Amino acid sequence: MAIKLPSHLHRSRSGTLHFRIAIPPDLRHHFASREIYRSLRTASVREAVPAAQVLSQAAKRAFQQLRKSDMSEHKKTASGPYGEDWGSFGGTDSPQDEKSLGGVDSHQDGGRLASRLDLITEIHLDEFMRPKLRLISELGDTPEDRINAQVEFFQSVGVAGAGGPLTPSQAPKKASLLFSELVQDYRRDRLAKGRWLASSEKEYMPIYQLLIEIVGDLPLNAIDDDVALTYVETLKKLPANMNKIPAYKGKSIEEIIALNPPPRATRTINKSIERISSLFKFATSKPKYELSYNPFSGQSLDESDGQHREPFTFGELVQLFSAEEHANGKYKTAYSYWLPLMGMLTGARLNELCQLYLSDFEIVDGVHCISIQDEEEGQRVKNKSAKRIVPVHDKLIEAGLIRYVDRLRAEGEERLFPTLTCHEKGGYGAIPSKWFSKFKERCGILEKQTKVFHSFRHTFISSLLDDDVPETAIAPIVGHEGKLVTSQVYWNKKDPAKRKPTVEKFQPPLEVWRLVPKFEDVIVAKGG
Repeated sequence: MAIKLPSHLHRSRSGTLHFRIAIPPDLRHHFASREIYRSLRTASVREAVPAAQVLSQAAKRAFQQLRKSDMSEHKKTASGPYGEDWGSFGGTDSPQDEKSLGGVDSHQDGGRLASRLDLITEIHLDEFMRPKLRLISELGDTPEDRINAQVEFFQSVGVAGAGGPLTPSQAPKKASLLFSELVQDYRRDRLAKGRWLASSEKEYMPIYQLLIEIVGDLPLNAIDDDVALTYVETLKKLPANMNKIPAYKGKSIEEIIALNPPPRATRTINKSIERISSLFKFATSKPKYELSYNPFSGQSLDESDGQHREPFTFGELVQLFSAEEHANGKYKTAYSYWLPLMGMLTGARLNELCQLYLSDFEIVDGVHCISIQDEEEGQRVKNKSAKRIVPVHDKLIEAGLIRYVDRLRAEGEERLFPTLTCHEKGGYGAIPSKWFSKFKERCGILEKQTKVFHSFRHTFISSLLDDDVPETAIAPIVGHEGKLVTSQVYWNKKDPAKRKPTVEKFQPPLEVWRLVPKFEDVIVAKGG
């Protein structure tokens, strides 16, 4: 996804950036075209932005002067070595007519404006990104006239040091990279190192683009806590999926907010903040970006009053395992039998279970284990801590999981759920996620955001916490990063015998387990 260019920049097919600004409708009768369009003779956004800002201010000032001018009193047209192209902002490779910046109709009096715009011809940028002007003299101008004109122009556009030679404190600093340039660097890094899939790029890039639409494509050293807060405050007023809803297309951020749309969920907002925070965390680790801190760190909203995932209650577990499938022992797919059980008894995430290969089932020190990792094709994990060894719960062994794995191996299969395919977005869990959403609603659990498959994970964790199991013992089983050094010392990845008692500490209610048939007693539809 391409990043939107900053205001008044346009990239030609050749890649060159051009300055572009529309002529106000009330002034168009003075010009030969509807817009100003001039090459900046660079393909670098970082180099073009300062030039475009200066040109924009100068053009807008000229528009104001033109409105104030008495066009009937003066008939002077532009002259000088560049002829009628008295408004050229640099370069002659513009596809527009050479008069497009200010080719005033000879029958209109634009003399005073012409003499002003004659001063602005080309802008080049040295290594300090300092705007420079090349002046065009009119006949009769003295050197003093030219110097005064240059000083006046610098004053009009607010360039430091306009009143005289630049002092060391006034000397402009080297321009910081733009946010959009960091995004492109980060995108390249993630894709090159295999840390992004195509689906990741589609998810992340619109988030970064929205930040640009809200606060602008700012230099990195200009993005501080205040900018981050502005972004968060604005995001809270915007709807979810705004790019997919026709009513919002083509509208500015301000126009969308004015419609008073339903706000996006707190969890969705926090996910966007997390994505941007990860971007800045990357930048602070690289000397190239010269950033000392991450302004988006700690900006997440409190979800206590928002929608967040909750564990299933005892009554909801009864509802789920009392479903028609469990009652008659007939299932359309093998995963519709195994996933609720495995989610409840391992605390694993949906996609972690859906992407399991048979080779991920192993025996370590006499303990049946599930290896959750990203070594096989299509596998992915949330972070480094998500790679782990989880002892298989005795209830899963009782239900027949190991026997089912052995049967699949005998049949020559490679994956636990061979019928599932890996989707660009959602991985192997894409289809099961949709299935479970409909399944739980059929069971009478209608909460869409708070009660989802992930609630099994919350059930597992909260139950262990309620039994006074320390977080440091739970973290390596569910793939959370241990906050204490003791957890890293005690929980050896190759020591599942120490994790087994923690897993077994969670016991499903007896009333629920009585509803679960053994796998040998169930029927799975052909091809399921």
